[in-house]
Amino acid sequence: MNTTGKTSLAVAAASVALLSACAGQSGTAAPSAPASAAVRSLSPSASSSAPSVAPSTPAAPQAASGPVGCKSADLGVALNPDQGGGGMNKTRFTLAFTNKGTVECTLQGSPGVSFVTGDNGAQVGAPATREADGGPVVPLAPGATATSTLSITNAGVFDPAECKPADVRGLRVYPPGETAAVFVPHDQQTCSGADKSTMVVGQVTG
Repeated sequence: MNTTGKTSLAVAAASVALLSACAGQSGTAAPSAPASAAVRSLSPSASSSAPSVAPSTPAAPQAASGPVGCKSADLGVALNPDQGGGGMNKTRFTLAFTNKGTVECTLQGSPGVSFVTGDNGAQVGAPATREADGGPVVPLAPGATATSTLSITNAGVFDPAECKPADVRGLRVYPPGETAAVFVPHDQQTCSGADKSTMVVGQVTG
C-alpha cells in the first residue's frame, strides 16, 4: 500500500472515533432545567397565603349611672307627731328624712332607731323593731322629704321590775343602709331593759 492510502485510512479511523465519543456523551448527560422553572418552584403560591387580621378588642363595659344611697351627712332628720295614730298606751310619730345635699339620692328599707341619754350618750333599752325588710326604692331630690312611721309604747304599761324605767333625751337614728347616726332630740321615759323593745319602725315611703 502506498503512503496516500495509509493517510486516508488514518483520517477515517480518527473520524469514527470522534463520532463515537460525541454519541456517548450525548446519551449520558441529563438536560438542565431552565432557570425560569427553578425560580417558579421556589415562589409560594398566591392562593396559599391568607391576609393577616388583627383580633378585635371587646369594648369595656360602661359603669352604671344613677342616684346612690343617701348619706347621713346629707340628711336632715326630724321627729314629728302623727295625729292619725297612737292610743292610750302608744304614741305614733313620723320620722322625716330631708335631702340637704345638691344631688338626688335614694332610701330603701327601715331606719335603725334607739333611745340614747344624749347627743353622744349611751343607748338605753333595745333598739326599735323593724316592721319589714326591703321595700320600695324612694328617690329623694334635693330639698325633698321621705317619711317613716315610728310607734312608741309607753313605759308605764310594763312591769317596772322588767321595764326598769329610765329617762332619755333623744333618738339615735340610722338612715337605711347607713352606719353613721343622726341624733334627734326627744325627752321621755322608756324601758332600759336590754330585751325590752318599746318601739316599732316602718319602711321609708315617699
